[in-house]
Amino acid sequence: MANANNSIITGKFTGMLGKELVFREWDGMTIVAKAPKARRSKPSVAEETIRERFLIASQYARAVSKNPDQAMAAEYAAALRPRQNVYSRALEDCLKPPKVKDINAEAYSGAAGSRISIKAVDDFRVTEVKVFIYGADSTLLETGLAESNGVLWDYTATQENNAVAGTKIVAVATDLPGNEGVLEITL
Repeated sequence: MANANNSIITGKFTGMLGKELVFREWDGMTIVAKAPKARRSKPSVAEETIRERFLIASQYARAVSKNPDQAMAAEYAAALRPRQNVYSRALEDCLKPPKVKDINAEAYSGAAGSRISIKAVDDFRVTEVKVFIYGADSTLLETGLAESNGVLWDYTATQENNAVAGTKIVAVATDLPGNEGVLEITL
């Protein structure tokens, strides 16, 4: 791959020349590369799944970039990495779901008012964490939203749970594009 910075020969070329060379602009420079070859085989199921995920992420990033209300685009612009634009930052965020790293239920005694602490992370921002508490017999005892204190998310139980042993706690973190990350523990 060659690159040129507005040379006399390449000027500001972009696009394909014949079916041999591709010119594109990147970081103020003109990049020249060999043209990609057309695919001859049918894509696998895994490749189709990846293509669908990328299509959804691309539509999300385009919607963020072209939205008349540029508030979300401004948030992404504030978190740009080197050689990144709002579109690529939104695309990256949509492709990476949040992760629930830890559920700390040491302070959960089964009494109303007991607290559960959740650590959820995302490459951009976690917008909400929803908590589900199931009894030992798998019945849903309660559900609700945790409150953020900056780094951790805290949930305060509202229902009594007399049988704490075998209780299952599920935390679902959601990011800005709507991706979810899940973690569950059993007490």
